[in-house]
Amino acid sequence: MDANQPDLNASSNAQYDCDLVIAGGGPVGLTLALGMAQRGAQVDLIEVFAPDSGQPNSFDGRVLALSEGSRLILQDLNVWADLQPYVTEIHHVHVSQQGYLGLTLMHSDELDVPALGYSIRASDLGRVLWQKVQANSEIRLHCPAKILSFKELADGVEVSLQQGEQVIERRARLVVGADGTDSQVRQTMGLTLQQKNYGAWAILAQVDTEKPHQNWAFERFTNEGPVALLPLNTATHKLVYVASDANYQSLLSLSDAEFLQAFSQKMGERFGAYQNLSPRVAYPLKETYVKGVVKGHAVLMGNASHTQHPVAAQGLNLGLRDVDDFLQGLQPGLVNLTEPSFLAHYEQQRQTDHQKVMGLTDSLIRIFEHSSPLVGHARGLAMMTLQALPKLKRRLARFSMQGAKQGAK
Repeated sequence: MDANQPDLNASSNAQYDCDLVIAGGGPVGLTLALGMAQRGAQVDLIEVFAPDSGQPNSFDGRVLALSEGSRLILQDLNVWADLQPYVTEIHHVHVSQQGYLGLTLMHSDELDVPALGYSIRASDLGRVLWQKVQANSEIRLHCPAKILSFKELADGVEVSLQQGEQVIERRARLVVGADGTDSQVRQTMGLTLQQKNYGAWAILAQVDTEKPHQNWAFERFTNEGPVALLPLNTATHKLVYVASDANYQSLLSLSDAEFLQAFSQKMGERFGAYQNLSPRVAYPLKETYVKGVVKGHAVLMGNASHTQHPVAAQGLNLGLRDVDDFLQGLQPGLVNLTEPSFLAHYEQQRQTDHQKVMGLTDSLIRIFEHSSPLVGHARGLAMMTLQALPKLKRRLARFSMQGAKQGAK
């Protein structure tokens, strides 16, 4: 069939080419496409880079942290079983601060959950999601392609996209922008992206230790920013080193041995000496958000509407909750897909969740980067109090596993 011609079987209503146009083939766009297809929707998915193109995309060499809530979302979408061979469970979390007493420990068995979280390489997550999407006949792929513009109709949207030399028009009931921080959908909606610059960079790498990690994750707060280790495979870890604008370039210029020594001075040796450091990459740390995520027949999800400091490891998990809230609010037959009441309720849900996470992130940064010794001792006392009060610690753990539908009670 000519892609320019409407497919009258592609939607329950012949005036549309599809129910939903999704811009963005990252984890949020792909999971939304799968969830909508499972609910009977016809989906057009638009992605700039083909998954096997070798171009930079959402599924690079980074290691991602999935929450227990995200596991349940992916399980509902029949994806988790395919991801399991590639995930490493986090059973224990150790939180401390450099230079002061006080720590907090969390264990999955104390919280009656299979794991506190899961580490996975972004490349493995992307490969599984793309395989699922490509095998689904309800999802029409436009890749590589990009949205040029879209315009509101009385009962939907008309989307113009470029695929190769062709400009294709698609009529849909709704368009979703899951196309990242530089979202073309958001720009077309005319919504302003608010930004907060933390004056810091996250340096990421993978590193091995002499001894197996035994499914422990570590986060340590310093005056410059947090450092962290997430378990991966048997003795490999994701390394996170948050450094100031003034310091990150000098850290990147260090030899591997010098960098690991600098990291060890902040984190300490947890399972013997660090070794086999992978190439380091650095990302500027910014918080971005949009005051609204719905306008007419257009919706924003994932990084198109929010990005966070990685201190609480909520970025991808927050995007998956965007998808889950949207899917859970749909009625059978998608009868309410474009109803203003459904879209307004969705927007309120997501804005509330986004604000909670941003509030947590900002609070942690302000508290743990304060240089006063009095504040440092107060932090230590608070962490010891948290460790001594299981119910309070359980509440914090539940927040970190947001979206969990069972356990962590």
